[in-house]
Amino acid sequence: MKISMRRSSGAALALTGLLALGACGSSEGTADSSASQAKGDTVDAGDLAGRMVAAMEKAGSGTMTMDTGGEKASGDFKYVDGKLQQHTKVPVEGSEMEIISVGEFVYLKGLPGQAKPWVKIDPKASDPVSQMFKGIAEGGISDPTKMAENLKGTKATLKSKDGGNSTYEFTVDSAKALGTTATPAPSPSASAQALTMTYVLDKDDRPVTISTKVADQSIKVTYSDWGKKVDITEPPADQVGPMSFPSS
Repeated sequence: MKISMRRSSGAALALTGLLALGACGSSEGTADSSASQAKGDTVDAGDLAGRMVAAMEKAGSGTMTMDTGGEKASGDFKYVDGKLQQHTKVPVEGSEMEIISVGEFVYLKGLPGQAKPWVKIDPKASDPVSQMFKGIAEGGISDPTKMAENLKGTKATLKSKDGGNSTYEFTVDSAKALGTTATPAPSPSASAQALTMTYVLDKDDRPVTISTKVADQSIKVTYSDWGKKVDITEPPADQVGPMSFPSS
């Protein structure tokens, strides 16, 4: 169980980084474009997140790389009916895990001791691993508008403008960012941490990089290939099984 939980924690942390940083969802009303703002100006972080994700949804799809401090994950993403879908490969403990998020479910490949290659995670289930992903799914996959709403009232400061890119920074409690029921990191203490988040947006308000710190680990996501054709589907049904837990 220890190996499975450690690997699941790594996957949860990686997916948290992707969803918490990139799946904010558009919200009603947006902040003024960065073109009308000067260094030192402040904007509502919820409006900023809504503006950013509206631009992501308009682009439709893209690729990302995520640096978690020595290890790099990579993957594709796309928006379907306003909801974010992702297929990501994450290095964990010297091996590789795959994570697919589609609809309300998360699929993991690479957990040891499983009957099938892929494990289906249902955030409504009561086992520890499913509960680890509960807040992630509730905060990003099933309803990606929640995070932008949660950021309302938090002030983001325009730190710099360079070559068409604008850098914004704000600090928010992780529980507020993902909602009071969300668990953005595997350990309970991490949920009370303040997150310093940095958005670098291009001239079209699409993210160039988004950075934060989760559970004492820095995460930086870099976006590219906007509009790339992306195909993300659930794993074949005969390759998917429930999470298996070793008997004590």
